[in-house]
Amino acid sequence: MSRMRLLVVAGFVVLAKAAPAQAAAAAPGAGTPRPATTSSLPTARVTYRTLTETNLELERLAAANPGRVKRFALPHLSVLGQTVWALEISRNVAESSGKPVFLMTGLHHSREWPTVELTMEFVHDILKSDGVDTTITRLLDEVRFIVVPVVNPDGYELSRALLNEQKRKNCRLESGTTPTFADCANPAHAGAGVNLNRNYGAFWGGGGANIAANQGSYRGVAPFSEPEVQNMRDLMAANQVVVALSNHTPDAKVLRVPSAAEEPTPADVAVYDSLAQLLGKDLNWPAGPWPKIYYVASGTMEEQAYYSAGTLAFTFEHAPGQRSFHPAYPFVVDQYSGTGAYPGSSARAGFVRLYAAAAEPALHGVLQVRAPSGARLTITKSFDLETAPVIQADSSRAPPIRLPTTLTSSMLVPRGANEVTWHMNPSLRPSQHEQAHLDEAWTLTCTLGARTQSVKVRVVRGAVARVDVRRCGRAR
Repeated sequence: MSRMRLLVVAGFVVLAKAAPAQAAAAAPGAGTPRPATTSSLPTARVTYRTLTETNLELERLAAANPGRVKRFALPHLSVLGQTVWALEISRNVAESSGKPVFLMTGLHHSREWPTVELTMEFVHDILKSDGVDTTITRLLDEVRFIVVPVVNPDGYELSRALLNEQKRKNCRLESGTTPTFADCANPAHAGAGVNLNRNYGAFWGGGGANIAANQGSYRGVAPFSEPEVQNMRDLMAANQVVVALSNHTPDAKVLRVPSAAEEPTPADVAVYDSLAQLLGKDLNWPAGPWPKIYYVASGTMEEQAYYSAGTLAFTFEHAPGQRSFHPAYPFVVDQYSGTGAYPGSSARAGFVRLYAAAAEPALHGVLQVRAPSGARLTITKSFDLETAPVIQADSSRAPPIRLPTTLTSSMLVPRGANEVTWHMNPSLRPSQHEQAHLDEAWTLTCTLGARTQSVKVRVVRGAVARVDVRRCGRAR
């Protein structure tokens, strides 16, 4: 790390300091690119970032680009009490808008350092390409890009500092207790923690997740038990995330739902898989559902995003083939551009395709809302999400847990305007039990001063629904 910690670990005083990035990575094998003093990345970096460097970089990006970048803290502190930071990137970022949202995350799993790098470099790429690259310039106008580079700051700090280099999970040592950093760094607790990508609510407790706390895919004591996952749940529930990406390493896959054996074929399988296959071509990897091309997993980010809101959500498994979750840094450089060790496997191309997919009206719903100038529009929907039938220690199954869920997002009608376009997820939600959509509606509420008007709105993927709530501006 960029700072040192004095720790007491297993009775010994340890001065913890990050090793140079190339030494920290797995020892280069045959064909490993030689370390360089500069790179082709947007920042020209040649070393892995620390958590402190990443957080400072987010702060500086927001300060240097006030019209395009907004930094904000997610609502829940990590298990060890650290703030989890996010950026929103868009043209006129401080203004309320009905733009569609593309959400990208890095580092659910502590040892997967390249996910921080690839995420951060794409942020820099967007800002540098504004006004130069016509596609990026257009997408800055049309999309809200929300990025969480480090979902799991505690685990990243431990792994990046080489205190527990191969740590996968967060720092939850025991349910209901808050450990210290030294507790989490104690070698006796090397296997402790919750796998955050098994802790999401939809289909939690199904196959492909461990019940035992010392296992690598430990699901936690309950769905959303971990604050880091609560952050992601709340972020997705408060924004119209039409496309989402969870970055991981190192297995050369583009993954979509279903990820658990308990899931049906997705209701949107045609459009969902078509996008997955295009991404597979960008990255030169197999693309498809987890069980078909990878393994079974339950309680994943994709499941939560898709079954709660119809979000087209994916995992990328980056930097394959070197038998390390964080290979020597030149592999990160090559993965970003699709050159060197990864010819034709461009993370950037995949990122840009998803960014552009978020802007495509055929892949989400659109509301054309007539409303009075200055009014606040709020859209909401409440329902029960379900876990899988929960696997017990004796391999029996308990009934699914019902998870009351509310999606709520809002925008302002600009002064002088009387109509707005709002890009959002369809009101019809994918069923968790069959290949079908649930015929649900959004509730749209217009508020101006003390006056309100609410209407039910039904919108399907690829359609435009027209709504008139101008009565909320009229005295009764």
